[in-house]
Amino acid sequence: MLPGRTTSPSAPRHTRADLVARAQCATLAASRVPAPDPGGALAELDAVLAAGRGREPGLRALLLRLSLVARTILASDAAGADPGDPAGSTAAIDRQLDELLALVAEYGLSLFAADAQMLVARRAMLDDDDHTALAAVSEALAHLEEPVLVDHAPTLAEHRRNLACTRRLAASTLVSLDLHDLAETLLDQAAETETTGYERVRLGLSWGLRLERGGRPGGERIRAAAELAADLRPDAAPEQRPLLRAACVLARGHAPATTTVARHLARQDAAALAREHAVASQHDRLLAHVARARALERADEVAAAVCLLEELRARRPRGEPGLGLTVSRELARLRAALAPSADLVARRARAAADDYTAQLEAALWTLQEARVHSLRTHLAHDRLRREHGQVAALALADALTGLPNRRALDRALAETLAGCAPGATPAVAMVDVDRFKQINDTISHAHGDEVLRGVAAALRSSLRAPDLVARYGGDEFVVVLPDTAPADAAAALGRAATAVAAMPSGAAAGRPVTLSVGVVGALPGEAADEVLARADAVMYAVKRAGGGAVRGPDGPAPLARPAGAARSRS
Repeated sequence: MLPGRTTSPSAPRHTRADLVARAQCATLAASRVPAPDPGGALAELDAVLAAGRGREPGLRALLLRLSLVARTILASDAAGADPGDPAGSTAAIDRQLDELLALVAEYGLSLFAADAQMLVARRAMLDDDDHTALAAVSEALAHLEEPVLVDHAPTLAEHRRNLACTRRLAASTLVSLDLHDLAETLLDQAAETETTGYERVRLGLSWGLRLERGGRPGGERIRAAAELAADLRPDAAPEQRPLLRAACVLARGHAPATTTVARHLARQDAAALAREHAVASQHDRLLAHVARARALERADEVAAAVCLLEELRARRPRGEPGLGLTVSRELARLRAALAPSADLVARRARAAADDYTAQLEAALWTLQEARVHSLRTHLAHDRLRREHGQVAALALADALTGLPNRRALDRALAETLAGCAPGATPAVAMVDVDRFKQINDTISHAHGDEVLRGVAAALRSSLRAPDLVARYGGDEFVVVLPDTAPADAAAALGRAATAVAAMPSGAAAGRPVTLSVGVVGALPGEAADEVLARADAVMYAVKRAGGGAVRGPDGPAPLARPAGAARSRS
């Protein structure tokens, strides 16, 4: 039996949907600031990860991504947490990051590779390591520009959800690094298929405050964010409402109100923000506090605004360098407003401090612009290198499934047969989807495409990284398993067939999707077309016997048949 393909027969089998739903709920609970039960959320995520051990790589990567998102958010609030609290520890983040990076590298999960690099950036930001963070962001954005983003999702709907989550993680990371224009480009790309309104409000507020900090007009971006926030507020989730309210408050500016009514409205704004406790992220928490401080300033309660920002700075979250500077700038500005202005020496000292601050901000602005330019240049060079390689790569890839096509299979199989050592020949399997024409004719060709994508993902996820899965044409696939005995290969394909039968896309057809699989071992000196012909003959023998089975050289392989599966000739 092949290594890494066994699971304990006594272990309870959780469905993919159950594991993903549990992880998503725990991540959502951990992501709220403040988290109601961080320890409980992490314990649930650890339990889900344990239940996912030995499962398909795409599922394991998804669960690790969710766990890491929760842990990085909780770790960002470590300044106010118990040092012994595991939520404030980065050791677990480092271990899970290493596991995710190894997984995406071994199985070519390019979509989760982008997530992994963005999470590496998040981890570096916890230690104020901007250099590592920017390098990881560059690599993540390069992954997101790849023509085919692989996650081994069993359905197109899940792939689209995964892609949306990846883009949201990337955009929020870019905003936290003050890379607003890159975040805007990413959200523009996502807008074709995803709802990005809330992310755009966050981007607009953060960008506007950054512009103001650099001595540039940022009010237009803040007002645009406020207009969008007003449209989103009626249907917003509870944890989104504080940021949407903050957008409207920030759009009113911070100049002291000149009438009693205006001061009363400003106090109402500040009180409303004070009542909002749970927010969606640490970044949103900082924005909401800045908005509340400005409302207090408008209400002529500058001392209260200073107290609020002093408390916020004392518990400033890790991993938010840009907004941390904004909080410090707001605090310095308000303290200056409280200082007596009649003293000439004090006024001169304040003016000198203001000049120094302006020069520092100008230097930071120049440095940030240089970073963005360097990042864009790196991405452009990477894009050119990738485009040269993709011309050849796309000619060897199947457009629907992302698998190698027949041309790539012919080349790879010939190389495998020519390079194998004596006694270490590969096993080759021909795989056919049963009743595929019926699926196309009775449901739709679009559903047929969904089935083929699901079969491709199930085959790829069920096999080892060195095993080649290629689309042979139509509803046929070929699997090449280097240095594998035919009986072991048949057992592995049997497990893959069981995974295919469990796909939700089979529900529309009223019965599970089944496979007819023929497995043979390559003979010494045998050519690629000869071994494929033998595997094809065994596969057709399976179909003549009713289909829905895996047959090796020694007869049918054991196959766990799901309830409702029946042999059917097609």
